[in-house]
Amino acid sequence: MSTFFGLNIARLGMQAQQKGLEVTGHNIANANTEGYSRQVAHMTPTPAIPYAFKGMLGTGVVVDEIKRIRDLFLDRQIRKEQHTLGQWETRATYLSQIEQIFMEPTENGFNAVLSSFFDSWQELSINAENSSARSALIEKANLLLNAVKHTYNSMAAVRNDLKAHIEIKVEEINSLARQISDLNKQITRLETRNDQPSDLMDRRDLLLEQLAKIINFETSSNPNGSINIIIGGRTLVHENNYYELTTIPPEDSDPNWPSSPQIVWAKDERPVYVTNGEIYGLIQVRDGNLRRYMEDFESLVWAIVDGVNEYHRQGLDLEGNNGGDFFTGDHLLTLQVNNDIVYNPEKIAAAYLESGENPGGGPPYPANGANAMRIAQLRNERYGIDMTKNIRERLVADPDGSTTLELFYRDSIARLGVDGQEGTRLTENQKAMLELMTSRRLSISGVSLDEELANMVQYQLSYQACARLVTALDDIYNTLINDMIR
Repeated sequence: MSTFFGLNIARLGMQAQQKGLEVTGHNIANANTEGYSRQVAHMTPTPAIPYAFKGMLGTGVVVDEIKRIRDLFLDRQIRKEQHTLGQWETRATYLSQIEQIFMEPTENGFNAVLSSFFDSWQELSINAENSSARSALIEKANLLLNAVKHTYNSMAAVRNDLKAHIEIKVEEINSLARQISDLNKQITRLETRNDQPSDLMDRRDLLLEQLAKIINFETSSNPNGSINIIIGGRTLVHENNYYELTTIPPEDSDPNWPSSPQIVWAKDERPVYVTNGEIYGLIQVRDGNLRRYMEDFESLVWAIVDGVNEYHRQGLDLEGNNGGDFFTGDHLLTLQVNNDIVYNPEKIAAAYLESGENPGGGPPYPANGANAMRIAQLRNERYGIDMTKNIRERLVADPDGSTTLELFYRDSIARLGVDGQEGTRLTENQKAMLELMTSRRLSISGVSLDEELANMVQYQLSYQACARLVTALDDIYNTLINDMIR
């Protein structure tokens, strides 16, 4: 045993406490760094040596590992809940946007415009010869069509936004996969040197949580420290390699509905099976909720247009002529009031003659307003719903039907409101659950400044004690070497 054996113990102690102070300083510096996990300097005694008489004599201490404090099972749970949060947050956001398009219930909503349109027909039935009433009806009809076109265009814009959003999210997945594979490469290189790349692992875990919000996946760990990411049974990231996704037009696109772009593997264009996350929410809103709202709205408008046109053709104008179509156009965006009526309001067929009725010569009761009343009563006519037919024919006039035009619209808006409330409620529930899990993780992995300050004082005092041991040993060696020579 060396004479200076004690100095070596003191040296090792000072080095270990200094390393502990440095790790504590690193924790304090990153207390507000997103995704950072606190680290601890794990100290272990150096191998003891046999004592001359009995027992083993300790030789000091070393820091054998700078350990990252992380609960991997909790991380997996959080990522799983992130999948669901991403889906419902996306749904809630877009459903709220769709609700703003309809603006119900307000005075500027479509229901108010529709009611005003039918009210104008009722007013015309009372004053069938009044030119002001006829002009007012044309203005109300134009307001209705403007509302139809604005609503349809707004929903179509949301549909296009959803398509673009899906494509952007696919690019985000590719970017995150590339970054994770780069981190895998750096971590693997450090692991082979028996280093502990804690900060790189924190960055990788943060990227995994960002990816978890976008799409569902599973992970597996490799002995070299890298991880694999699997989506639907296929590998997105394998150690240092990653495989890109892309979008292509859907194979069986409905001509009445441009479906969402199909997400496929760029290598062989095989489909990616997405069952959760933001992308799944975008697809469900676009091809599920939004499609139903747009088709219901279109069915409602065609029922109004076809119903008004049918009754208008059965009526008589001020000159006693049969009325033509009140509305023209073969698409919601091309609908307009018949130009003949716009330029000649007297051609509005407000009058109606029952079968066998004889006017007795002259214009056949042009001012009786009966046809205008029939059209006004369209709002109360019963309709049946047949989802097997095309959009234009889904609402069928039926005396035993279960709905009316206004009720059908209100039911559609009510369904939108329920869907929106469901999205908001489930989003809030997921946020609360994630907040609880995140709090649990912070209690394990987060940096507590109070705890770190206590550790700093502890390491400082230990360092000072080791330094005091050097001073004491220096006095002993001075006596041994210098005083004994005298």
